[in-house]
Amino acid sequence: MSSTLLPLDELRRLVKNCDPQRPLDADDPLYVAFDEGTPTRGTSHTSCIQALRRFIYLKDESCQLFTGFPGTGKTTELRRLRAQLAEARDLPTHAVYIDFEEYLDRYTPASITDVLRIVAYALDREATIAEGKDPDSEPGYARRFWEFLKQTDVSLERLDLHLAGQVVMLELKNNPSFRQKVEDALSSRFQQFATEATAAMSEAVVRLRNARDVHAERVVVIADGLEKFTPLREEDRDVMEASVESLFVQHARLLRLPCHVIYTFPLWLRFRVAELGSLYDSQPLVLPMVKIAEQDGRPYEAGIEKLRELVRRRIDEPRVLGAQSGLLTDLVLASGGYPRDLLRMMREVLVRGESFPVAPKVVSRVIDDLAREYAVIVRGTHVPMLRALAGTHRMPQGDSGEVAAFGRLLEKWLVLAYRDDDEWYDLHPLVKRAPLVAGALAEKR
Repeated sequence: MSSTLLPLDELRRLVKNCDPQRPLDADDPLYVAFDEGTPTRGTSHTSCIQALRRFIYLKDESCQLFTGFPGTGKTTELRRLRAQLAEARDLPTHAVYIDFEEYLDRYTPASITDVLRIVAYALDREATIAEGKDPDSEPGYARRFWEFLKQTDVSLERLDLHLAGQVVMLELKNNPSFRQKVEDALSSRFQQFATEATAAMSEAVVRLRNARDVHAERVVVIADGLEKFTPLREEDRDVMEASVESLFVQHARLLRLPCHVIYTFPLWLRFRVAELGSLYDSQPLVLPMVKIAEQDGRPYEAGIEKLRELVRRRIDEPRVLGAQSGLLTDLVLASGGYPRDLLRMMREVLVRGESFPVAPKVVSRVIDDLAREYAVIVRGTHVPMLRALAGTHRMPQGDSGEVAAFGRLLEKWLVLAYRDDDEWYDLHPLVKRAPLVAGALAEKR
Protein backbone atom coordinates (compact mmCIF):
# COMPACT_ATOMS: atom_id res chain seq x y z
CA MET A 1 0.00 0.00 0.00
CA SER A 2 1.42 3.38 -0.99
CA SER A 3 1.92 6.10 1.61
CA THR A 4 -0.32 9.16 1.54
CA LEU A 5 -1.11 12.16 3.69
CA LEU A 6 -4.34 12.22 5.64
CA PRO A 7 -6.51 15.35 5.29
CA LEU A 8 -6.03 17.56 8.34
CA ASP A 9 -9.71 17.41 9.32
CA GLU A 10 -9.67 13.63 9.22
CA LEU A 11 -6.45 13.42 11.19
CA ARG A 12 -7.87 15.77 13.83
CA ARG A 13 -10.97 13.56 14.10
CA LEU A 14 -8.87 10.41 14.59
CA VAL A 15 -6.72 12.11 17.24
CA LYS A 16 -9.88 13.19 19.06
CA ASN A 17 -11.25 9.64 18.86
CA CYS A 18 -8.09 8.39 20.60
CA ASP A 19 -8.26 10.88 23.48
CA PRO A 20 -7.53 8.69 26.58
CA GLN A 21 -9.17 11.25 28.90
CA ARG A 22 -12.53 11.22 27.15
CA PRO A 23 -15.29 9.19 28.82
CA LEU A 24 -17.99 7.86 26.51
CA ASP A 25 -21.73 8.32 26.76
CA ALA A 26 -23.92 5.25 27.17
CA ASP A 27 -24.80 5.03 23.46
CA ASP A 28 -21.45 6.09 21.98
CA PRO A 29 -20.56 3.93 18.93
CA LEU A 30 -16.92 3.93 20.08
CA TYR A 31 -17.85 1.82 23.13
CA VAL A 32 -16.54 -1.74 23.28
CA ALA A 33 -18.46 -4.18 25.50
CA PHE A 34 -15.51 -5.70 27.35
CA ASP A 35 -17.80 -7.54 29.76
CA GLU A 36 -19.87 -9.34 27.14
CA GLY A 37 -18.99 -12.67 25.58
CA THR A 38 -15.75 -14.35 26.60
CA PRO A 39 -14.72 -12.66 29.87
CA THR A 40 -11.80 -10.24 29.66
CA ARG A 41 -12.30 -8.20 32.86
CA GLY A 42 -13.51 -10.88 35.25
CA THR A 43 -15.66 -13.97 35.35
CA SER A 44 -18.43 -14.76 32.90
CA HIS A 45 -20.92 -14.46 35.75
CA THR A 46 -20.87 -10.75 36.49
CA SER A 47 -19.11 -7.47 35.74
CA CYS A 48 -18.45 -4.66 38.20
CA ILE A 49 -21.41 -2.68 36.90
CA GLN A 50 -23.70 -5.71 37.11
CA ALA A 51 -22.60 -6.23 40.71
CA LEU A 52 -23.32 -2.60 41.60
CA ARG A 53 -26.71 -2.78 39.90
CA ARG A 54 -27.66 -6.06 41.56
CA PHE A 55 -27.03 -4.61 45.04
CA ILE A 56 -29.21 -1.65 44.17
CA TYR A 57 -31.98 -4.01 43.06
CA LEU A 58 -31.83 -6.08 46.26
CA LYS A 59 -31.91 -3.31 48.90
CA ASP A 60 -34.06 -0.29 49.68
CA GLU A 61 -30.94 1.83 50.28
CA SER A 62 -27.26 1.06 49.79
CA CYS A 63 -23.83 2.70 49.91
CA GLN A 64 -21.17 1.21 47.65
CA LEU A 65 -17.60 2.03 46.58
CA PHE A 66 -16.16 1.69 43.08
CA THR A 67 -12.62 2.31 41.86
CA GLY A 68 -10.02 1.42 39.26
CA PHE A 69 -7.05 2.85 37.41
CA PRO A 70 -7.48 6.20 35.64
CA GLY A 71 -8.40 5.50 32.05
CA THR A 72 -9.90 2.04 32.50
CA GLY A 73 -13.42 3.31 31.80
CA LYS A 74 -14.98 3.91 35.24
CA THR A 75 -16.89 7.01 34.18
CA THR A 76 -18.00 5.38 30.94
CA GLU A 77 -19.31 2.36 32.85
CA LEU A 78 -21.06 4.55 35.43
CA ARG A 79 -22.77 6.46 32.63
CA ARG A 80 -23.95 3.17 31.20
CA LEU A 81 -25.21 2.14 34.63
CA ARG A 82 -27.16 5.39 34.87
CA ALA A 83 -28.77 4.68 31.49
CA GLN A 84 -29.61 1.09 32.46
CA LEU A 85 -31.23 2.22 35.71
CA ALA A 86 -33.24 4.91 33.92
CA GLU A 87 -34.60 2.26 31.56
CA ALA A 88 -35.47 -0.20 34.35
CA ARG A 89 -39.02 -1.46 33.84
CA ASP A 90 -39.36 -3.39 37.10
CA LEU A 91 -38.97 -0.34 39.33
CA PRO A 92 -39.02 3.28 38.08
CA THR A 93 -35.62 4.77 38.91
CA HIS A 94 -34.13 8.25 38.82
CA ALA A 95 -30.31 8.20 38.70
CA VAL A 96 -28.53 11.42 39.67
CA TYR A 97 -24.98 11.70 38.31
CA ILE A 98 -22.61 14.08 40.15
CA ASP A 99 -19.18 14.89 38.75
CA PHE A 100 -17.23 16.18 41.75
CA GLU A 101 -14.60 17.70 39.48
CA GLU A 102 -17.19 20.35 38.60
CA TYR A 103 -17.26 21.47 42.23
CA LEU A 104 -13.84 20.75 43.71
CA ASP A 105 -10.19 21.38 42.87
CA ARG A 106 -8.67 17.90 42.57
CA TYR A 107 -5.39 19.10 44.10
CA THR A 108 -7.04 20.40 47.29
CA PRO A 109 -7.89 17.98 50.13
CA ALA A 110 -11.61 17.14 50.13
CA SER A 111 -13.65 16.99 53.34
CA ILE A 112 -16.95 15.53 54.48
CA THR A 113 -18.41 19.05 54.47
CA ASP A 114 -17.53 19.32 50.77
CA VAL A 115 -19.32 16.07 49.96
CA LEU A 116 -22.42 16.85 52.01
CA ARG A 117 -22.94 20.33 50.59
CA ILE A 118 -22.33 19.20 47.00
CA VAL A 119 -24.64 16.17 47.17
CA ALA A 120 -27.36 18.25 48.86
CA TYR A 121 -26.96 20.98 46.24
CA ALA A 122 -27.01 18.53 43.31
CA LEU A 123 -30.01 16.56 44.61
CA ASP A 124 -31.98 19.74 45.22
CA ARG A 125 -31.27 20.99 41.67
CA GLU A 126 -32.23 17.61 40.20
CA ALA A 127 -35.52 17.61 42.11
CA THR A 128 -36.31 21.15 41.00
CA ILE A 129 -35.68 20.23 37.35
CA ALA A 130 -37.87 17.11 37.75
CA GLU A 131 -40.66 19.38 39.01
CA GLY A 132 -40.41 21.42 35.83
CA LYS A 133 -38.84 24.47 37.46
CA ASP A 134 -35.64 26.45 36.88
CA PRO A 135 -33.07 25.51 39.55
CA ASP A 136 -31.21 28.79 39.00
CA SER A 137 -34.21 30.89 39.97
CA GLU A 138 -35.89 28.73 42.61
CA PRO A 139 -34.87 28.99 46.29
CA GLY A 140 -33.56 25.66 47.48
CA TYR A 141 -30.54 24.19 49.20
CA ALA A 142 -28.30 26.89 47.74
CA ARG A 143 -30.34 29.50 49.60
CA ARG A 144 -30.35 27.41 52.79
CA PHE A 145 -26.59 27.05 52.55
CA TRP A 146 -26.30 30.81 51.97
CA GLU A 147 -28.43 31.53 55.03
CA PHE A 148 -26.35 29.13 57.11
CA LEU A 149 -23.13 30.87 56.09
CA LYS A 150 -24.64 34.23 57.00
CA GLN A 151 -24.84 32.98 60.59
CA THR A 152 -21.08 32.46 60.62
CA ASP A 153 -18.11 34.82 60.34
CA VAL A 154 -17.73 34.25 56.58
CA SER A 155 -18.08 37.48 54.60
CA LEU A 156 -20.55 37.23 51.71
CA GLU A 157 -20.78 40.93 50.92
CA ARG A 158 -19.24 40.79 47.45
CA LEU A 159 -21.39 37.85 46.28
CA ASP A 160 -24.58 38.49 44.36
CA LEU A 161 -27.52 37.32 46.46
CA HIS A 162 -29.55 36.43 43.37
CA LEU A 163 -26.84 34.07 42.13
CA ALA A 164 -25.92 32.75 45.55
CA GLY A 165 -25.89 29.06 44.69
CA GLN A 166 -23.73 29.12 41.59
CA VAL A 167 -21.42 31.87 42.86
CA VAL A 168 -20.78 30.27 46.24
CA MET A 169 -20.07 26.90 44.61
CA LEU A 170 -17.65 28.45 42.12
CA GLU A 171 -15.95 30.49 44.84
CA LEU A 172 -15.52 27.37 46.93
CA LYS A 173 -13.79 25.61 44.03
CA ASN A 174 -11.65 28.45 42.69
CA ASN A 175 -10.90 30.62 45.73
CA PRO A 176 -8.73 28.68 48.23
CA SER A 177 -8.81 31.36 50.93
CA PHE A 178 -12.61 31.66 50.76
CA ARG A 179 -12.97 27.89 50.82
CA GLN A 180 -10.76 27.64 53.90
CA LYS A 181 -12.87 30.25 55.71
CA VAL A 182 -16.06 28.38 54.85
CA GLU A 183 -14.47 25.07 55.84
CA ASP A 184 -13.48 26.50 59.24
CA ALA A 185 -16.95 27.96 59.75
CA LEU A 186 -18.70 24.70 58.85
CA SER A 187 -16.34 22.65 61.00
CA SER A 188 -17.07 24.82 64.05
CA ARG A 189 -20.81 24.15 63.62
CA PHE A 190 -20.50 20.80 61.92
CA GLN A 191 -23.34 18.91 63.57
CA GLN A 192 -25.89 21.60 62.72
CA PHE A 193 -24.56 21.84 59.15
CA ALA A 194 -24.62 18.05 58.66
CA THR A 195 -28.15 17.80 60.05
CA GLU A 196 -29.43 20.51 57.69
CA ALA A 197 -27.63 19.01 54.67
CA THR A 198 -29.04 15.55 55.42
CA ALA A 199 -32.55 16.99 55.81
CA ALA A 200 -32.21 18.76 52.44
CA MET A 201 -31.15 15.47 50.79
CA SER A 202 -34.10 13.60 52.29
CA GLU A 203 -36.51 16.27 51.08
CA ALA A 204 -34.99 16.19 47.59
CA VAL A 205 -35.33 12.40 47.39
CA VAL A 206 -39.01 12.65 48.35
CA ARG A 207 -39.54 15.39 45.76
CA LEU A 208 -37.91 13.26 43.07
CA ARG A 209 -40.22 10.38 43.91
CA ASN A 210 -43.27 12.63 43.78
CA ALA A 211 -42.34 14.64 40.67
CA ARG A 212 -45.08 14.26 38.03
CA ASP A 213 -42.76 13.36 35.16
CA VAL A 214 -40.54 11.04 37.18
CA HIS A 215 -42.54 8.91 39.63
CA ALA A 216 -39.28 7.36 40.78
CA GLU A 217 -39.72 4.63 43.33
CA ARG A 218 -35.95 4.29 43.51
CA VAL A 219 -33.37 7.12 43.58
CA VAL A 220 -29.69 6.41 42.91
CA VAL A 221 -26.86 8.92 43.34
CA ILE A 222 -23.69 8.23 41.34
CA ALA A 223 -20.91 10.33 42.88
CA ASP A 224 -18.04 10.27 40.40
CA GLY A 225 -14.63 11.98 40.48
CA LEU A 226 -13.71 11.49 44.13
CA GLU A 227 -11.02 9.00 43.09
CA LYS A 228 -9.09 11.72 41.26
CA PHE A 229 -7.88 13.71 44.26
CA THR A 230 -4.11 13.72 44.20
CA PRO A 231 -1.34 15.99 45.54
CA LEU A 232 0.13 18.51 43.13
CA ARG A 233 3.44 18.25 45.00
CA GLU A 234 4.89 15.16 46.63
CA GLU A 235 5.32 17.01 49.93
CA ASP A 236 1.52 17.44 50.06
CA ARG A 237 0.85 13.72 49.79
CA ASP A 238 0.42 12.99 53.50
CA VAL A 239 -2.13 15.77 53.94
CA MET A 240 -4.07 14.75 50.82
CA GLU A 241 -4.16 11.07 51.71
CA ALA A 242 -5.17 11.81 55.31
CA SER A 243 -8.12 13.85 54.04
CA VAL A 244 -9.25 11.03 51.74
CA GLU A 245 -8.93 8.45 54.51
CA SER A 246 -10.89 10.68 56.89
CA LEU A 247 -13.65 11.10 54.33
CA PHE A 248 -14.14 7.42 53.49
CA VAL A 249 -13.25 5.86 56.86
CA GLN A 250 -13.95 8.21 59.75
CA HIS A 251 -17.01 9.70 58.04
CA ALA A 252 -18.32 6.58 56.31
CA ARG A 253 -21.59 6.80 58.27
CA LEU A 254 -22.30 10.29 56.97
CA LEU A 255 -21.74 9.19 53.37
CA ARG A 256 -24.90 7.09 53.58
CA LEU A 257 -27.82 8.88 51.93
CA PRO A 258 -31.60 8.38 52.17
CA CYS A 259 -31.36 6.48 48.85
CA HIS A 260 -28.83 4.38 46.96
CA VAL A 261 -25.38 5.89 46.41
CA ILE A 262 -22.16 4.83 44.65
CA TYR A 263 -18.92 6.71 45.36
CA THR A 264 -15.74 6.42 43.37
CA PHE A 265 -12.62 6.43 45.56
CA PRO A 266 -8.82 6.25 45.10
CA LEU A 267 -7.51 2.75 44.42
CA TRP A 268 -4.66 3.05 46.94
CA LEU A 269 -7.12 3.43 49.84
CA ARG A 270 -8.31 -0.13 49.36
CA PHE A 271 -4.84 -1.37 50.27
CA ARG A 272 -4.19 1.15 53.00
CA VAL A 273 -7.38 0.41 54.97
CA ALA A 274 -8.01 -3.32 55.26
CA GLU A 275 -11.43 -2.92 56.90
CA LEU A 276 -12.78 -0.52 54.25
CA GLY A 277 -15.36 -3.00 52.97
CA SER A 278 -16.86 -3.52 56.43
CA LEU A 279 -17.86 0.16 56.54
CA TYR A 280 -20.07 -0.12 53.46
CA ASP A 281 -22.73 -2.47 52.13
CA SER A 282 -20.34 -4.52 50.02
CA GLN A 283 -16.65 -4.95 49.37
CA PRO A 284 -15.20 -2.14 47.22
CA LEU A 285 -15.30 -3.03 43.53
CA VAL A 286 -12.24 -2.54 41.32
CA LEU A 287 -12.54 -2.21 37.55
CA PRO A 288 -9.54 -4.27 36.34
CA MET A 289 -7.45 -4.13 33.19
CA VAL A 290 -8.41 -6.06 30.08
CA LYS A 291 -6.65 -9.40 30.38
CA ILE A 292 -4.32 -9.97 27.43
CA ALA A 293 -2.18 -12.73 28.96
CA GLU A 294 -2.55 -15.59 31.41
CA GLN A 295 -0.53 -15.59 34.62
CA ASP A 296 2.01 -17.89 32.98
CA GLY A 297 2.51 -15.38 30.15
CA ARG A 298 0.52 -17.15 27.45
CA PRO A 299 -1.41 -14.67 25.25
CA TYR A 300 -5.13 -14.35 25.97
CA GLU A 301 -6.59 -13.83 22.54
CA ALA A 302 -10.08 -12.75 23.67
CA GLY A 303 -8.67 -9.75 25.51
CA ILE A 304 -6.22 -8.89 22.74
CA GLU A 305 -9.05 -8.90 20.18
CA LYS A 306 -11.26 -6.68 22.37
CA LEU A 307 -8.48 -4.09 22.52
CA ARG A 308 -7.89 -4.34 18.79
CA GLU A 309 -11.59 -3.56 18.42
CA LEU A 310 -11.21 -0.59 20.79
CA VAL A 311 -8.70 0.94 18.37
CA ARG A 312 -10.44 -0.15 15.17
CA ARG A 313 -13.58 1.71 16.20
CA ARG A 314 -11.49 4.87 16.38
CA ILE A 315 -9.28 4.61 13.30
CA ASP A 316 -9.16 2.96 9.89
CA GLU A 317 -6.52 0.33 10.73
CA PRO A 318 -5.37 -0.53 7.16
CA ARG A 319 -5.10 3.14 6.28
CA VAL A 320 -3.26 4.19 9.45
CA LEU A 321 -1.21 1.10 10.35
CA GLY A 322 -1.20 -0.95 7.16
CA ALA A 323 -2.92 -4.22 6.29
CA GLN A 324 -1.70 -7.31 8.18
CA SER A 325 1.14 -5.31 9.66
CA GLY A 326 0.83 -6.62 13.20
CA LEU A 327 1.53 -3.12 14.49
CA LEU A 328 -1.82 -2.88 16.27
CA THR A 329 -1.08 -6.10 18.15
CA ASP A 330 2.31 -4.70 19.13
CA LEU A 331 0.59 -1.69 20.68
CA VAL A 332 -1.97 -3.85 22.48
CA LEU A 333 0.70 -6.09 23.99
CA ALA A 334 2.78 -3.09 25.05
CA SER A 335 -0.24 -1.59 26.84
CA GLY A 336 -0.64 -4.51 29.22
CA GLY A 337 -4.39 -4.34 28.65
CA TYR A 338 -4.51 -0.77 29.98
CA PRO A 339 -6.92 1.14 27.67
CA ARG A 340 -5.48 4.52 28.64
CA ASP A 341 -1.94 3.55 27.58
CA LEU A 342 -3.19 1.94 24.38
CA LEU A 343 -5.05 5.11 23.36
CA ARG A 344 -2.12 7.30 24.45
CA MET A 345 0.20 5.37 22.14
CA MET A 346 -2.27 5.26 19.27
CA ARG A 347 -2.80 9.00 19.49
CA GLU A 348 0.95 9.57 19.51
CA VAL A 349 1.32 7.39 16.40
CA LEU A 350 -1.23 9.61 14.65
CA VAL A 351 0.55 12.78 15.74
CA ARG A 352 3.99 11.56 14.66
CA GLY A 353 2.94 9.96 11.41
CA GLU A 354 4.04 12.09 8.46
CA SER A 355 2.41 9.75 5.96
CA PHE A 356 0.08 6.77 6.22
CA PRO A 357 0.21 3.88 6.72
CA VAL A 358 2.94 4.76 9.21
CA ALA A 359 6.31 3.08 9.06
CA PRO A 360 6.83 0.34 11.69
CA LYS A 361 9.64 2.42 13.22
CA VAL A 362 7.08 5.08 14.24
CA VAL A 363 5.17 2.55 16.33
CA SER A 364 8.41 1.18 17.80
CA ARG A 365 9.55 4.64 18.85
CA VAL A 366 6.20 5.42 20.48
CA ILE A 367 6.37 2.21 22.50
CA ASP A 368 10.01 2.86 23.44
CA ASP A 369 9.19 6.40 24.59
CA LEU A 370 6.42 5.21 26.89
CA ALA A 371 8.73 2.51 28.23
CA ARG A 372 11.23 5.25 29.12
CA GLU A 373 8.50 7.15 30.96
CA TYR A 374 7.88 4.12 33.16
CA ALA A 375 11.61 3.49 33.62
CA VAL A 376 11.98 6.99 35.10
CA ILE A 377 9.33 6.20 37.73
CA VAL A 378 10.96 2.97 38.92
CA ARG A 379 13.12 3.30 42.02
CA GLY A 380 15.53 0.81 43.49
CA THR A 381 13.25 0.47 46.52
CA HIS A 382 10.48 -0.77 44.21
CA VAL A 383 12.50 -3.59 42.69
CA PRO A 384 12.23 -6.33 45.39
CA MET A 385 8.43 -6.11 45.44
CA LEU A 386 8.20 -5.89 41.66
CA ARG A 387 10.39 -8.96 41.30
CA ALA A 388 8.25 -10.89 43.80
CA LEU A 389 5.02 -9.84 42.11
CA ALA A 390 6.30 -11.01 38.73
CA GLY A 391 6.46 -14.51 40.17
CA THR A 392 3.52 -14.71 42.56
CA HIS A 393 0.97 -12.40 40.89
CA ARG A 394 -0.44 -11.89 44.37
CA MET A 395 -0.70 -8.92 46.71
CA PRO A 396 1.97 -8.97 49.47
CA GLN A 397 0.82 -10.58 52.69
CA GLY A 398 3.17 -8.64 54.96
CA ASP A 399 2.51 -5.81 57.39
CA SER A 400 0.40 -2.73 56.67
CA GLY A 401 3.47 -0.82 55.48
CA GLU A 402 4.20 -3.41 52.80
CA VAL A 403 0.58 -3.45 51.67
CA ALA A 404 0.58 0.36 51.50
CA ALA A 405 3.77 0.23 49.39
CA PHE A 406 1.99 -2.17 47.04
CA GLY A 407 -0.80 0.39 46.71
CA ARG A 408 1.81 2.95 45.64
CA LEU A 409 3.00 0.67 42.84
CA LEU A 410 -0.58 0.40 41.61
CA GLU A 411 -1.05 4.16 41.86
CA LYS A 412 2.02 4.69 39.66
CA TRP A 413 0.73 2.06 37.16
CA LEU A 414 3.87 -0.01 37.62
CA VAL A 415 1.64 -2.94 38.59
CA LEU A 416 -1.67 -3.69 36.86
CA ALA A 417 -4.70 -5.52 38.27
CA TYR A 418 -6.57 -8.30 36.44
CA ARG A 419 -9.38 -10.63 37.36
CA ASP A 420 -10.28 -14.22 36.55
CA ASP A 421 -12.43 -15.67 39.33
CA ASP A 422 -9.99 -13.94 41.71
CA GLU A 423 -7.96 -10.77 41.41
CA TRP A 424 -4.31 -11.07 40.38
CA TYR A 425 -1.53 -8.69 39.46
CA ASP A 426 1.37 -8.36 37.06
CA LEU A 427 4.00 -5.82 36.14
CA HIS A 428 3.16 -3.48 33.30
CA PRO A 429 4.94 -4.99 30.25
CA LEU A 430 6.88 -1.76 29.71
CA VAL A 431 7.98 -1.73 33.37
CA LYS A 432 9.59 -5.12 32.76
CA ARG A 433 11.80 -3.35 30.22
CA ALA A 434 13.09 -0.80 32.76
CA PRO A 435 16.82 -1.49 33.35
CA LEU A 436 16.46 -1.92 37.13
CA VAL A 437 13.57 -4.35 36.74
CA ALA A 438 14.90 -6.23 33.71
CA GLY A 439 18.16 -6.87 35.56
CA ALA A 440 16.36 -8.15 38.65
CA LEU A 441 14.11 -10.45 36.64
CA ALA A 442 17.12 -11.83 34.74
CA GLU A 443 18.89 -12.58 38.05
CA LYS A 444 15.80 -14.42 39.28
CA ARG A 445 15.93 -16.81 36.34
